Amino acid sequence: MEAIDYRYTARPTRNPFRYLLAVWRLIRNDPETTTNEAAIVEMGFARSRRGRRFARWEEAVEHLKSDPRTARAMDARKAFGPISLEDLDGLPEGTLGRVFADHCRARKIDPNLIHVPPDDEVGWMLNHLYQTHDIWHVLTGWGNDLTGEVGLAGFYSAQFGSPPFFGYMLSLILLNTIMRRASVGEIFEAFSAGFQTGLRTQPLFGTDWDALWDVPIEDVRARFEIDRSTVIGEGIRAAA
Repeated sequence: MEAIDYRYTARPTRNPFRYLLAVWRLIRNDPETTTNEAAIVEMGFARSRRGRRFARWEEAVEHLKSDPRTARAMDARKAFGPISLEDLDGLPEGTLGRVFADHCRARKIDPNLIHVPPDDEVGWMLNHLYQTHDIWHVLTGWGNDLTGEVGLAGFYSAQFGSPPFFGYMLSLILLNTIMRRASVGEIFEAFSAGFQTGLRTQPLFGTDWDALWDVPIEDVRARFEIDRSTVIGEGIRAAA
């Protein structure tokens, strides 16, 4: 068993220079190589007093609790993670766990990068989102490039259905688009495609992924009615 630890906690940095440095590095570099910086920036936004007021996480929680398909997960708030890639490496090829582990290894992704204390409903929701973020990438097919992150953000927005959550995601996208001088057309095409796919897909939030690691990934995609035909950008081609 490999040693597992979370490399970044949910406490926002109180050093404004460290935060600005993280923003600068995130703007200047490929998103695939700046996951630590992205964690600092996102936590500073998501967990700060102003960020919480803007995102209104409580409304996202209420939306999840209003849908019977996700309400059970919010009520149970079952613990999940950390994820052991070493354990998943031993699963048969083509299973969700094996594809996920291979993807993380190939892209040098740490699935245990962030831990938000699940002390209340908002904390548990945010922690679950960060713990399962790369599982959603692999299942939906949206890549880890900027376009892929935007597509998955659109997918998130549709799945959550909360206007403040939509605004939170859109603000991050606009910041990245402007600072990276990305193609506005491709960015908004990706967001729209991800949003439409998210509307047609069964809710992924709150899924007991531990029970699905050994299931063929295509069966998992079929179970949630995931359509990968509209993915834009590099995508995740490891179909398994």
